[in-house]
Amino acid sequence: MQPISISEKLLFSTVRLVSINGGSGTGFFFNYAFGEIDVPVIFTNKHVVNYNNQEEVTFFLHTTLNGVEPDEQSLQIQFKTDWFFHQDKDLCFCFVNPLFQQIKQATGKNVFYSPLREELILTSDQGSSLNAIEDVIMVGYPNGLWDEKNNLPLFRKGITASHPATNFNRENIGAVDMACFHGSSGSPIFILNEGGYSDKNGNFILASRIKFLGILFGGPQRNVKGELIVEEIPTKQTVTPFTPVMINLGYYIKAIEILSFKEFVESTLK
Repeated sequence: MQPISISEKLLFSTVRLVSINGGSGTGFFFNYAFGEIDVPVIFTNKHVVNYNNQEEVTFFLHTTLNGVEPDEQSLQIQFKTDWFFHQDKDLCFCFVNPLFQQIKQATGKNVFYSPLREELILTSDQGSSLNAIEDVIMVGYPNGLWDEKNNLPLFRKGITASHPATNFNRENIGAVDMACFHGSSGSPIFILNEGGYSDKNGNFILASRIKFLGILFGGPQRNVKGELIVEEIPTKQTVTPFTPVMINLGYYIKAIEILSFKEFVESTLK
């Protein structure tokens, strides 16, 4: 399948990650641009890689011969790399050119992916033009589920639970009203309208719109006593001393935090 629409391209923006202990999560491709040079990386949560900055992870990837569409076969590969951690947010990334080169040498093929880019990130100015309630979608692997035959993620749909222009209790954190399960950690969240949308003044805009809102990292749950607790979205099902009950809310790190790594990535290039 050659991806054409925005949502079809998003199918190839994420990668299923499985850590060495069997926990699964979501990563997504992001390209930093420096002039004509693109630096591809994969972002996820720190807890997906078990807070280990040298975690060995299994990546589920697509390959391509023509560069236009993926092959029918996909690739599952274990790769140990350095993960670079955000100073205080549950966010990290790794460089993936070494992985791409390894795959090229082994198979003669390139990795097929559709990276997110800086121009998609919702800025503070753009956030103030949005309404309190906006339709959002999340791309990832809830409960570790995915289209195994085609190596594709699943979409979840919801709405913003906090205004995109405000911070929810903490700096650059927001909330969405959406079912968020283990395996969804690291999933990118977007405001996506294909074909048209209404602005906050009630005007209908006959155009598609996509804005990268943030990265899922946790959410509130209730235990059997009815007590509200806030937990990271777990990477796998485990036996716990309480029974968590989802209340269909998720917390995300605003995508603008990705840019805090840009200076470091540029210095690495030099």
